[in-house]
Amino acid sequence: MKILRGLAYSGILLFFLAGCTTQLTPADRDLMNQAIDSANGAAVSAEKAETAALSADRAANRAEEAAVKAESAAASAEAAANRAAQEAAAAEDSALKAEKAFEMGLRK
Repeated sequence: MKILRGLAYSGILLFFLAGCTTQLTPADRDLMNQAIDSANGAAVSAEKAETAALSADRAANRAEEAAVKAESAAASAEAAANRAAQEAAAAEDSALKAEKAFEMGLRK
């Protein structure tokens, strides 16, 4: 964008230097002013686009970090669910053993 602005100014400078030998017509002046305005507008638009691109990049990085954290949380939740299932199975096994022991105690 700075290069674009520099090229526009260089072109305008050459146009002025060429105009030193001849007088510009009002139509040529209007065209020159339009060219200057267009160059300035293009530079501003390029700066805005760069700012928007940087913002989008930062947002993408934050989204990626959030996704990594969510994946880690999901893995932790799955591990906790597996431990809970194992502990429930162990508790059920202990309850069955206790029931058998109680029944054996009643039979004696």
